[in-house]
Formats: sequence, structure tokens, C-alpha cells
Amino acid sequence: MELRFSIHGLHEGVAAEDQPQLTSFSLRNVRPFDVEAERIRGGQRPGFVKAFSTRVGGDHPVIAMCQVNTTYIVPEE
Repeated sequence: MELRFSIHGLHEGVAAEDQPQLTSFSLRNVRPFDVEAERIRGGQRPGFVKAFSTRVGGDHPVIAMCQVNTTYIVPEE
């Protein structure tokens, strides 16, 4: 039996027999192109690096985030 990597990515919502070729119903932390080997094959997705060394809010958890918009009216001169 030949098993091929799902280079066409994730495809959800269909029965197993209706799954398109080279897709998978379950993928995590993978990508179809191996950067180190510079070829198409299953490769591990790189980890994330923290952008900042300090935590938002210090030792307090973030409860909610919101967006504030302000409209300025410029008087005509």
C-alpha cells in the first residue's frame, strides 16, 4: 500500500470515500513543502517565537480586548 502525503491540504465536511485526492480530514502543525530539503513532502511547521519578552497586563490575565474609534471633525478655516 502506498501512502502519499496530503500536499493539497485540509478538506473537511465530506465522507472518507468522497475525500479529494491528496487531501486530509485532519492535519496539525504540518505543511506540504519541506523548507530545509527544498522539496514537496510533509514538513513540520516551525514554532512561534515571542515578539515581546513582557506579558500584556503583567501578572494579570487579559479579560477582554476592544477597539476604539475616534472621529475628528476638522473645522473649515
